[in-house]
Amino acid sequence: MGTIKQRTVPVSANGRMNLPADMRRALGLSGAGHLLLTLEGDEVVITTTRQAIQRVRELAAPYRPNGDLESEQLIRQRREEAARENNEEEDQS
Repeated sequence: MGTIKQRTVPVSANGRMNLPADMRRALGLSGAGHLLLTLEGDEVVITTTRQAIQRVRELAAPYRPNGDLESEQLIRQRREEAARENNEEEDQS
């Protein structure tokens, strides 16, 4: 784990705060965007949407089916059937 960085940032009466530029850069943020805030006990954890999606992919990876999905198999079968029907129609012409 890298060096722990801490900053004290002001929070306005309506709850707005600014994330320091060096921390935005470290998170790969530029311009406007969205962050995921998670309350863990008495701490707030900030996660980028990119990090959250990557985490979901990692959690779902063990459940990924081996080989084709059923939907991909069905599409392939339908296309093969359509190709056969087209060939049969051409042969009858």
